[in-house]
Amino acid sequence: MGSILIDERTIHYHAVGDPARPKGRRLLYVHGTGCTGEVWMPHMNAMGDAHTSVAIDLPGHGRSPGWGFRGVGDYTHFVVELARALQWDRFVVIGHSLGGAIALLTALYHADRLDGLVLVDTGARLRVDPALLRTSRDAAEKGRAPAADRSWAYASTTPQSVVDAVEQITVHTDPRITYSDWIADDTFDVMSRVKDIHVPTLVTCGADDRLTPVKYHQYLAAQIPGSQLTIVEKAGHWMFWEQADAFTKHLRAFLDRLPTAAAAR
Repeated sequence: MGSILIDERTIHYHAVGDPARPKGRRLLYVHGTGCTGEVWMPHMNAMGDAHTSVAIDLPGHGRSPGWGFRGVGDYTHFVVELARALQWDRFVVIGHSLGGAIALLTALYHADRLDGLVLVDTGARLRVDPALLRTSRDAAEKGRAPAADRSWAYASTTPQSVVDAVEQITVHTDPRITYSDWIADDTFDVMSRVKDIHVPTLVTCGADDRLTPVKYHQYLAAQIPGSQLTIVEKAGHWMFWEQADAFTKHLRAFLDRLPTAAAAR
């Protein structure tokens, strides 16, 4: 774990391996709406034998104090500046949901910094169901998180223990910040621009994802030149928790296919 100062804001990050002396690939993970970098830790530990991983707590999330933003571009700035502060000239960015939107903007604005792009349960446009927005707004106004509704986010076969584990990470986020995140999601749209991404890309999702359905990922894979699409069965929006071994396997294979020279940068 560590923290740095970016634009006079303290930004916390979780690390597996030594970011100052990285081995293998430099992997920078970005969490989704109302979440924290802690959500990536089980997966990062699984990757720790071969790669160095860092997961950001976005502003206002986890141990990064203050407030979040209502725009994806602001979050993207902090992700790129974290990599700069770590002296990572190049890295692989891995984003889930809202984090995937941040990863897409990183690829559009900072392609020269990326060895790879991994998009997990996300989309080029992230329209949010109005009922979900209303529920989140009401929770923000009342100052308490709404009751979890697993039907939106998980496959029906996902064990309750997985749902509970993710909930333990997300439940502590201020509902006002979560609502701001949903606004950032709802206003995000790069559908006309993803064709301009020329970074090696893995697009992956759960087959039962209702929040960002398979068609979102099929669009990304069709638009981003040379990208690879992987759909994981018996998983919803939290595919990297619901089918953790499958996700780790697919990511390892993707990293192994990247140009070998990139790993030494």
